[in-house]
Amino acid sequence: MSFITTLKSWITTSEADVVAIIAKIKTEEAVVASEINNALHWIASNAPTIVADIQSVVGIAETVGIAANPQVAAAITAANVAVNALNAFAAASNSGMSNTQAVLAGYVAVKQAQAAAASAAAAAVQTPAAKAA
Repeated sequence: MSFITTLKSWITTSEADVVAIIAKIKTEEAVVASEINNALHWIASNAPTIVADIQSVVGIAETVGIAANPQVAAAITAANVAVNALNAFAAASNSGMSNTQAVLAGYVAVKQAQAAAASAAAAAVQTPAAKAA
């Protein structure tokens, strides 16, 4: 595969492509190295967006004075744990971990981090704002 072809596939790999690769892995179809690498790249490239989502939720929670609310704090903590797991995966992937199990683990990490970010956002929105004294 040429450099340009590799670059194009990285730019155009979508979650649907990753899910298709996962389906191949789960059904034990042949998966070529470039597919694995494209999936790993997609997984690793999602970390910054998810981290930004968490930072946004924390900012909102702090702005309206609910960051210390136990439900909100727990949701933010869970989201940060999920993001840490995603970042650990991205670091391992960037250091050369490249196999089908890494794709599965990485996709799970992305989905867990996205779900945790969504839960934190929902908790922040549902919690009444702190009243001024």
